[in-house]
Order: sequence, then structure tokens, then C-alpha cells
Amino acid sequence: MERLFNLHRLIFGMILLSVGISAGCSEREETATKGYLAVSSADVAFPYIEQGAIKFQSVYNQAYIDVKRTTSREALVDLANGKSRLAVLSREPNALERETLESREQRFVTRTVAYDAIAVILHGDNPIDELTVGQLRDIFTGEVTNWKELGGKNERIRPLIRDRNSGTYEIFQDSILQKAKFGANAYPCSTMTLLTRLVDAEPGAIGLSGLMMTKSGYIKAIRIGETEEGPFYLPTQEKVHKKLYPLHRPLVLCYFKESARTVNLVSGYVTFLTAVKGQQIAINEGIVPATMPVRTIKMTN
Repeated sequence: MERLFNLHRLIFGMILLSVGISAGCSEREETATKGYLAVSSADVAFPYIEQGAIKFQSVYNQAYIDVKRTTSREALVDLANGKSRLAVLSREPNALERETLESREQRFVTRTVAYDAIAVILHGDNPIDELTVGQLRDIFTGEVTNWKELGGKNERIRPLIRDRNSGTYEIFQDSILQKAKFGANAYPCSTMTLLTRLVDAEPGAIGLSGLMMTKSGYIKAIRIGETEEGPFYLPTQEKVHKKLYPLHRPLVLCYFKESARTVNLVSGYVTFLTAVKGQQIAINEGIVPATMPVRTIKMTN
């Protein structure tokens, strides 16, 4: 009986040793084009990051990039907790986030990969085609509640926002509301897809979206101006690149790097996204590349 027990213990030990050796080999075998990479991406950046992953894997068939859709703040939490190795934000990390992540032994790295905008979207039947920054502030703080107050139909305004963990929520509150609170009538949406669907369904709705989410359904992006005198600009690639559209923002890659010589799937995928092929995907998705010549951008009105 004791001999049988010892035999089982020996077999179990050999299994553990085998697993340990396999895991060690697996870690050593990861390269810039081979291995598994978990990515947490802000909702508005997801179409671009997902397309990048598809293209990358089509070229490097031993790489598997698993892109999860989330919010900017939750993406950083995933990175900090080791649930992902690459976080994609629709804003810059704030001071507290940087301080927390930079306190680790590994070097915290950020890289702007593209530029997006907060597009203001309305139902296609809404006659309003432009708003000022001040009018947006009045709408989303609840000071203005009917479209007739802005020259539109006699219809209740329904402001739609993302949840407070999203970059869109934070940027809009800081830059447009100037840290004032959203009004009680502002309805939080769990995803950007839900927000655009509600705008498509409700004639009185107004929502805050990203450039890549403005092409679906019966919705339209409107012109935004700093003052009543204008000028007013649509959120196009050209106007975002020239920083004429007031609500532009970066898409930022965040990750840890052990040393300048570290080469793994994180560095491989980041290099791909910031090189010509990855930046071309950004152009095709309707956002503005950050690391390639501007002359390649397809300018639109």
C-alpha cells in the first residue's frame, strides 16, 4: 500500500514537473509574433483594435489576440490586475492613475496610436444641424430640456451618456461641463452600441459617440462651434487632425515593459498598430493616424 502511495506521489510529481517545464518553455517561446495576448479596449476604440488584431493574426498565424470591449478606467484596472497586458484608452491616463501604475517595478508605457473625437449625434429626423459648446453644456446639465428652446421641434430632449468609467464621460464632463454634474435627465448607457441604438430609435435623443460609431442606423453627427458666431465643424478626419473640431481626443495604448530590450507579443502588436499597416487600418476605420504622414489621410468634408 505504501509502495502504491509512493508510486502515485512520484507520478504526481512528474506531472507537476512536466507542467512547470511546459509553462516555462511556453513563456520563453513567446515572441513579437507568437503567443497569446489579452487586450482590454475602450468601447469607442474597439472596432479599430479588433480590426488590427484580425489583420495581425492573418499575417502571424501563431499569434492569438483576444480583445475585450470595456471602458477606459476598467481597461487600466485590468492592466493593473494582470487580466490583460495591453489597455487601450480613449483619453490620457490621469495623474492618479499614472502615479499608481508608475510605482510598479515594470516600466509603465503609454503611446498615442490615433486620434478620435466625441461626435454629437442626433436622430436623423431632428432638424438641428449645429450646436455650440455652451448649448451642449445646457443640454447635458439639464438647463435646456426641449428642442424648441434651440430652434427645433417642440419635443423633449433626451440626453444619452456613457457610464462614468468611460473616457467619453470623463472628457465631456471636464472640458464641456467644466466639472459640473450631468443633469438628472441624462440617461447612462452601458455600451456605445446601446447608445447609438437609442438615438436611432428616439427622435428627441442626443448622444455622445466616437467617430467609428456614427455610420450605423438613422443617426447623424452635427457641427459643433465654440461660440454662436462659429465657425462650426463636423467631426471629420480632416477637422480632427487640424484640431478644428472642439471635441477631439487621443486613443492611447498602455502597457508594462520590463526593459528596453523586452520583446514579446505586446511589443509586436504595438509596433504593428503604430507602423504603416496599423495606421492604414485607423484611416479605414474613420479615425486619424498618429504616427504616419498626414498626406495619406483621406480628407472628407
